[in-house]
Amino acid sequence: MTLTDQYVEATERDRLEDLAKSRLLDTPPEERFDRITRLAQALFGVSAASIALIDGNRQFLKSFVGPLSRESERRHTFCTETIKSADALVVENAIIDERFRNSPLVTGNPHIKFYAGRPLTGPGGTHVGTFCIIDQSPRTFSKEERRVLEDLTAIIQREMNLSWDIDNGARMQRALRPADPPAPAGYALGTCFYPAFGVSGDFYDLGTTTDGSFRLTVGDAMGKGVGPGLVAGTVHSAFAATGWHDGPAATLRSASDSVEDKLTRAGSYATVFHAVIHPATGKGHYADAGQGLSHILRADGTLERLPTTGPPMGLMPGQDWATLPFSLEPGDGLLIATDGLLDLHGSDLDQLAAVIAHRAPGTSPDAAVKTWCDRRGKTGILDDITAVLLQRNASGA
Repeated sequence: MTLTDQYVEATERDRLEDLAKSRLLDTPPEERFDRITRLAQALFGVSAASIALIDGNRQFLKSFVGPLSRESERRHTFCTETIKSADALVVENAIIDERFRNSPLVTGNPHIKFYAGRPLTGPGGTHVGTFCIIDQSPRTFSKEERRVLEDLTAIIQREMNLSWDIDNGARMQRALRPADPPAPAGYALGTCFYPAFGVSGDFYDLGTTTDGSFRLTVGDAMGKGVGPGLVAGTVHSAFAATGWHDGPAATLRSASDSVEDKLTRAGSYATVFHAVIHPATGKGHYADAGQGLSHILRADGTLERLPTTGPPMGLMPGQDWATLPFSLEPGDGLLIATDGLLDLHGSDLDQLAAVIAHRAPGTSPDAAVKTWCDRRGKTGILDDITAVLLQRNASGA
């Protein structure tokens, strides 16, 4: 193998690794990309437009409109040449172009005569795909049309970059989130944490206090996406900085004092439920800053909704919260959820209560929570979903 061959092989290896990191290969169509290919077809008056990803031996169309196939052999495609280019590749008449005139895509379906495409880069900066337009008739391609193609490619690239930034943020958020501790003796624990857009505006934190109590904190920053994710991280850090030494209301007050100005500047707020429970007795206390979706699941199948004890953090400067008691008898459970769970089940408290109460006998807390939070088969659910269920064993030990 020559040095040139070795360089080409190494470059292709890097490119394929970059393509894998993009997390776009073999993924379903997305409207954010489909609307651009539709727009391009209309703007240029061509038969087809596509966003292609070039794998080792095949071309996969992430988005396309017109007489194209979702997959094709890479060696026959125009886009394979485009990823070698630093700029646009324009073929105004493929019949007289030495590189393409014998291609089966020219001599057969889809009978390409005109092609214009620009490369798309992966998160590592290599060319992993293209944005292109084609037609079955030769045509000239003006400077103005080249600029439009460049602008549309930049929009696609920005969407791709945003996805990778969100993916990286989500990985960081997962890595920084405290690991779930074991449930206290005599109890079982279930959790779910499902971001709507990669980075979650929810958070939860569980652990044991210095006096042996078990603490549970679930919070939800206003909104969805990266911004609320930053707010949620800030509020979560404020709670962790308290050391969890004080009672629920005092802990809320201390955390709120440290982030109140930040929330005001950000124009945001956060709902938070914070509770401590003595495992041996099942007696506990909580403070609820506007969450309002926590329930006691009694062993006999009935539900008791725990009322809020004050407004969300950041909504009313200088606010205090009351602390209220609760008790878990053998077989009872404490369910703490964010409003994503409510949205998932029709935004109706009675309907949510019915779903929770329908839990099959003997279902573990973790299985129950993950069933209640399951998005599969439901569309239009655009909120983060977080839920924690702490259940006392039926034997009480």
